[in-house]
Amino acid sequence: MSDSTHKTPRFALAYARMLVRRPGLVILAILALTGVSLWGTSKLTINSNQLDLISQDLPEVKDVKRVIDMVGGSGYLMLALRGEDEPTLKKAADDIAAGLLADKENVRFITYKVPVEFVQQQMGLFVKTEDLAEGKRRIMAYLKDQLRRNNPFFIEIQKTEPVKLEMQDLVDKYSSVGKKSIRDDYYISKDRKMLLILIKPMWDSNQLAKTKVYVEKLRKDLAAYSKSEKANGVEVVEDYAKMGDKKLVAYGFTGSYKTAVDDSYAIEESLEPVSLLAFAAIFLITILAFRKIVPTLIVSIGTVLGTIITMGFTYITVGELNMITSILGALLLGFGIDYGLHFIFRTRLELGQGKPYDQAIQDAVVNAGRPALVSAVVTSGSFFVLLVSEFRGFSQFGFLAGCGTFIIGVLLFAWSPALLALAGRINPELPKKLIGEMKPPATQSATTGKELRIPKPGLTLAISTVVVGILCFFAVPWSDVDVPTDKPASFADRIKAGIRFNYNSRALIPEGQTSVRLQDEISERFDMSADPIAVYSRTLEEAKAIYDELENPEKRKTKYSAIDQVVSIYTFVPPPETAAANAKILQEWQEELKDIDVAALPPEVQDKAALFMKMLEARPYDVHGVPEIYASQFRHLPETKPENHGYLTFIYPSVDLWDGKKMLTFVDQTNNIPTPEVKDAQGHVIAEAQVRRAAGAAQLFARLARIVLGDGQLTVMLVTLWILVMHFLDFRNVKLALASVIPLTVGLAMMLGLMTMFDLHLNFMNIIILPILLGFGVSHGLYLLHRFLEGTSPVVALRSVGAAVASSTLTTAAGFAALMVASHNGLKSMGIVACIGLITTLVVSFTVLAAVMQVMWDRLPRKVQDGVAHTPSPSPSKKDESEAA
Repeated sequence: MSDSTHKTPRFALAYARMLVRRPGLVILAILALTGVSLWGTSKLTINSNQLDLISQDLPEVKDVKRVIDMVGGSGYLMLALRGEDEPTLKKAADDIAAGLLADKENVRFITYKVPVEFVQQQMGLFVKTEDLAEGKRRIMAYLKDQLRRNNPFFIEIQKTEPVKLEMQDLVDKYSSVGKKSIRDDYYISKDRKMLLILIKPMWDSNQLAKTKVYVEKLRKDLAAYSKSEKANGVEVVEDYAKMGDKKLVAYGFTGSYKTAVDDSYAIEESLEPVSLLAFAAIFLITILAFRKIVPTLIVSIGTVLGTIITMGFTYITVGELNMITSILGALLLGFGIDYGLHFIFRTRLELGQGKPYDQAIQDAVVNAGRPALVSAVVTSGSFFVLLVSEFRGFSQFGFLAGCGTFIIGVLLFAWSPALLALAGRINPELPKKLIGEMKPPATQSATTGKELRIPKPGLTLAISTVVVGILCFFAVPWSDVDVPTDKPASFADRIKAGIRFNYNSRALIPEGQTSVRLQDEISERFDMSADPIAVYSRTLEEAKAIYDELENPEKRKTKYSAIDQVVSIYTFVPPPETAAANAKILQEWQEELKDIDVAALPPEVQDKAALFMKMLEARPYDVHGVPEIYASQFRHLPETKPENHGYLTFIYPSVDLWDGKKMLTFVDQTNNIPTPEVKDAQGHVIAEAQVRRAAGAAQLFARLARIVLGDGQLTVMLVTLWILVMHFLDFRNVKLALASVIPLTVGLAMMLGLMTMFDLHLNFMNIIILPILLGFGVSHGLYLLHRFLEGTSPVVALRSVGAAVASSTLTTAAGFAALMVASHNGLKSMGIVACIGLITTLVVSFTVLAAVMQVMWDRLPRKVQDGVAHTPSPSPSKKDESEAA
């Protein structure tokens, strides 16, 4: 602790003097800036288009934009109708569909039934030749027996049982194309109790605001339909549990459009109660810390003003908020108030030394200002590290949070001292009455006269080392065993696995989210997976190459194991070899049956005989024979840009895409689809060999997941390096720099160990808390060590700034703790992890760091201790004042 430690920086002294001499001007400037910022804040909007948050140069984004241009959007808004009575369901679906199609402003097209007559008639060309032959054998045996028995001259000497026509095994095998049944035009479930209407809005699924408004419009339209004569007494109600009957149809919304809205707006709708609760908790903790209302109002109002200025800065620099930066205000309230707390506590300490108000304010700005400035720089820099993220949601958040932290820090070290200086102008005793005072902490025991010290620092360090070691032991993964994160693990499994990352994004959404529950029900009733992804091809030949590659039976078992089904225009084209062989059988069969009189068959058979005879007429056809109603589903829209003209092949996953690991597997498999070179009959190349990549929401989420995981690791390393460098530049001493980061490093290590013990996991949302905690955690060591380096013993340092450190930590923890009331589980997990990290760093500050400071103090020469133990906080000398002037 050299003399250089006590030298007052000229700039800090000049700044402090300006605040004391021109408080009115400072306050007016702040209020004027707040007024302008309030105007900018009122202009801020939230951009809900999540696609804008990812770099537009990424291939995944370009691919998705092409698909959106070709088909009008990614996925569908699904309207599911549920009821026990099939005719009622179909009547309601027809009426609702007519209303949807009339809404040209919002609806591009709908799909709720597709004529299946063509597929039924051509099905004989698709079945395996051996199955067709077996079907022919069974049907002919049945027909011959029926004709024989219906002959009026039929006489049976020895009674025999009629031949039974058992075709169910073959019918089930070939009763659908993909997962769409060919028995019914409607998209109706196998149990006939749920019917789907797939709506393609005029915008894409990432434009959440438009989807939200449209869903509300649909609710009103459906309510109006229930009251209309067209409904014929049938009530249509939104319900995700009822089944319905002849007079009731229950409906619900799901699909990529609705799930995206529900997830994003669950965050937004949580912000208001979270922000109010956070502000209330912060205000209460501040009152308890000061035990006075006036200092609480000073720092609270200053923090609110700083937040408004930050929002105005956001409007000027970025122009809008997104779904990530929308939580900025609530976060800054908890972070920003810390600077006001430290200033007020330090001013009370200076007033307690008997200094006049102006000198006390000036010294508080100088002495508390340096660690506050370093803390603001380091914390802001920790946020700025997020600028390296490819995800614009994180990079914009890092930029705005970093600037906001610095803005609020500077403002509170201007607003608070200026207000107190203005009060002192009115009455020199008023600042002391308003905020109180703190007498200098005693350095010696009143009973023994001995110097107060941290008891047994060596033992404290030894015990702390053991505790931290045990917790670190818990956090380290000791086994490669993949322990499930969707259910509680045993304590032994937790120890083996260490800190785990939960890839299941379903764990982040609100409990019981209706759109997800309905999607699960649809998957079960229709045996249908989530919305598909798509592979683009310029020509039909390329589409055929893609289809052949993905439908290869051997490759589906190994290379494409995560694919459930592939639907292409070629799904409706029978394989040429099979079609040729089957056509021969059908032709022969038709010849055998030409003399059969349908009227001679039993009545129950006659109804199906006409369709059956049509099926026998099926002859091979190529892709150009596919009816337009089917082909149009795979071809670009008329309004598509010329460069995006072509065809799409749709791929459905066989895995749960909510599970991040399985989603990444599915995306990896569909991002590497090799197709061979295709030549025409003359040997000309009509489709080049290439590796094709699918496009869709899964690809975007997979890229985002990898960005988050990569950025989480990168930002932690960069923030750690930034903190170490800044602490060294501040203290110019390796030992002091390392000592100052003890609360941070040890606290976070303990946090990870506690998370393992209590079966808490890192995930795609709370991983961003790690660099934030690193940035905030620096303040503990900075304030304590700077006070210690002013020439006070560890006990005095703790008693001087310990209350401020504890209060600032608790206010920040309160801000994050408010997230625990959010309905969104991702926000809850952020709050839990942040609170654990903040509390552990605070505990370490008052134990491990305090013991380290005591050891450092004990190693100083006795004469140095005696010389500084009773030295008051230094005031600027006359020489300093003249130089600053």
